[in-house]
Amino acid sequence: MTRQPFLLTTPAMPVGDLLAASGADVPEPLDPIPDQPEETPPDAPLETPDAPDLPPDDLPQELPDLPDPEAPEESPDDTPAFPETPEELPDTTPVLPDETPEDAPAPWDPLPDDMPQEIPTQPGFEAVTLRAGQPLDAGKLGDIISQAVTAATWKPRLHSSVEDIAHAGRMIDKGWITVAELDGRIAGFLAREGDYIHSLYIADHAQGRGVGSALLTAAKEGRDRLDLWTFQQNRGAQRFYRREGFAAGEETDGQHNDEGLPDIRFTWTR
Repeated sequence: MTRQPFLLTTPAMPVGDLLAASGADVPEPLDPIPDQPEETPPDAPLETPDAPDLPPDDLPQELPDLPDPEAPEESPDDTPAFPETPEELPDTTPVLPDETPEDAPAPWDPLPDDMPQEIPTQPGFEAVTLRAGQPLDAGKLGDIISQAVTAATWKPRLHSSVEDIAHAGRMIDKGWITVAELDGRIAGFLAREGDYIHSLYIADHAQGRGVGSALLTAAKEGRDRLDLWTFQQNRGAQRFYRREGFAAGEETDGQHNDEGLPDIRFTWTR
């Protein structure tokens, strides 16, 4: 017969119970200490998370070189250098001659005799330009004569327009004619032989614009007396001559004029 190994069938007991049963001193278990935050001593250094190593404060920092504001700025090699003194510019002022040319008229020299003369008229009238009559003026002066004869319905027509132009041409040739212009247009004329005024005509477009006054003013210059005849029926001409300082004189029945109309003599004296 086979012997079986001895097996302990007594139920297992805790070690403590076993020690108590044997009479040995068994220390009492300690109560577990609850988790409490650890107190840091006041003088303990604070722990900070790991940070990258920084250079100490006492290490010199290398800074890039900054330009000195007081130092002169250096120009690149290919920049032309400016001269220290500004470049002098040439004088472009024109040089005027010190002497006046001999043929230049002095400001006090009188105007030539053949230069048109501008006569100031009464206030409200334009300036009238006067000049000596020229042969080419005959056509225009003849037209002015024809227009005046046509406008005076009481005056008989003795000559054609062609004859009026020829008559104007003869007076121009004798040097009797002074032409008046307004705005470059012939506005009238006066025919004077010495102290006697043969005729005074004003164009239709220049009536009442001071042309007649300008012609008479020029005729009076350098003279002490002027005489003329006009028709007694021409009342407007009589008023005009009286306004210009003429006085009425001798009257006739017209036996001495071509038209055979009564006329009257007017005289101006200085």
